[in-house]
Formats: sequence, C-alpha cells, structure tokens
Amino acid sequence: MTAERPDGPTVALAAILLLAVGPLGRQAVGQSVAPNRATAYLFPTDVRDARAIWVNPAGLAIAREASIYAEVGIGEPGQSGRLRQINAGFNSRGLAFGYQHDIFDDGVRGTTLRLGLAGGTGGLAAGFDIARYSGSGANATGWDIGASYAPSPAFTFGLVTTNIGQPVVRGLKQRLTYIPGLTWRLGSVPTLAFSADARITPDSVESMAFGLTWRTNSSSAKWPIEVIGRIDTDNQFRRGALSLGFSIGGHNRGGVVASSPGDASQIDYSSIYGLLTRGLSTTGRH
Repeated sequence: MTAERPDGPTVALAAILLLAVGPLGRQAVGQSVAPNRATAYLFPTDVRDARAIWVNPAGLAIAREASIYAEVGIGEPGQSGRLRQINAGFNSRGLAFGYQHDIFDDGVRGTTLRLGLAGGTGGLAAGFDIARYSGSGANATGWDIGASYAPSPAFTFGLVTTNIGQPVVRGLKQRLTYIPGLTWRLGSVPTLAFSADARITPDSVESMAFGLTWRTNSSSAKWPIEVIGRIDTDNQFRRGALSLGFSIGGHNRGGVVASSPGDASQIDYSSIYGLLTRGLSTTGRH
C-alpha cells in the first residue's frame, strides 16, 4: 500500500506542543517505574517503529508504516530466572498505543499504558505521548514529548523530554528528564551507525550511553541480520551497563538482547522480541 505524507495540521500540532513545553527526557535510575526494555538498547535517534512510543515519540512518524511488536524480559536468566516485563504495542502512521506490565519483588505489579501521536515532514518529526501508570500503589498520569531532525541520511539529531508533570508513582516522584541524542551513519550505505545520548535532570547529568549498530544490506541479503552493542555510563564515564543484541529479518524480524551490570561479570537481564511492519515510506531518512 502507498503511505500518505502527514498533513499540515498534524505537523503543526506536534510542533506547537514541542514549542509550548520546551526541551524535554527519560526516567531516572532507581525510580519506582521500571524502564521499558527498549530503552536499554535503542536510542532516541535510531528508532522508527512501534517501540518509539517508549524511546522517542517522534520516531513514530519517521517511517510511514503500520507496525506491531511484542517483547518479554527475563531477570537473571537461567535456572533462577524470573519473568520481569511484558510489553507490546502498535503504530499506524504516527498514531500509537503501548502496553507494559512489570513484575516486581514482593508481589508488586505495575502497568503502564501509553497513547502517542506524531507527525513529520522532510527530515523533521515531532510527537508526544500520554503515559498512564496503574497497578500496586500507582495511579498517575504523565507526558512525554520528542523531536527528531535528519539534515542528511548520515546524521539524525533528537531531543526527548519525559515525565512532564512529574507524576508520583508508588510514593516516588518521576523526575523531569531531558534526553538529547544523535546517530551518525558511517559511509554511503548505512550498514554501520554510531549513536549516543545523555539523560539530564534539571540539576545534573544522570547518565550517558554510546552504541554501535551493524546491519547487512536488506536489499541484497535474503535474511538481513543486525548486531547492536551499547554501553551506559554515569556522568564520569564509569560503565554502568553493557547490552548486546542480535536480530534477523528485515521489515519482519525477531531478536534477542542481553544486558550485564557494569563489571560485565554476568548477564542479569535478557529479552526476546518480534516486530512486524507494513507499508514503509520514510520522511527524509534511509
């Protein structure tokens, strides 16, 4: 099917919201809401499918498509492994919905629902989402907003603000966080890309992340593969986490991601996901 370009009102709405709120970012470490698993291996400037609702809502408008995904996260994988998170979502040309269910210790459960909307034109995209927190001791609502700009196929810049309104979940305030990021695609064929972001609260730089992504050319490979590596650090560049991922497939693909603590002594979290997409047409990116 042929995707339509976003209309003027959609782009204007997203831009007005972005300007009204100002620069914005993501959940701080140690808060009572478990971060969505996608935020452990994706960056605000390299996500363009349904998972963007958790990472950068502007990404919902970069690829004019319909996509659906599901992911399961396991803590301490192995004989003592425990199911920690189930999340899923869909995106239809910028209108998206996300579901996340977390299983904490001591029988505590948490559910997060997100409804997102995004639009874009050329290399510019902007979007927002409403987050609803429920479950054990939670009844709150927050907002996230994001923007993405690709001046050329080689570079993408992004900015996200999360926890607008600073909702209080299970007695803890979710801090307003700003996340600037960039992706640099090396060479004429974007098979290798470098990404980075920072998580900044109003009073400090909380953490930074750096990642590399390598993928085979989907037009020439029968079964395209993608390998990702990411390092998260504190504001002194001390390593806090390491994530490695592998996926196979093009528009429809499955993957696995494993994460370890700062000393890389063991795998403390892993996840498996599946993604289906239809009707691809990009707005200025390849």
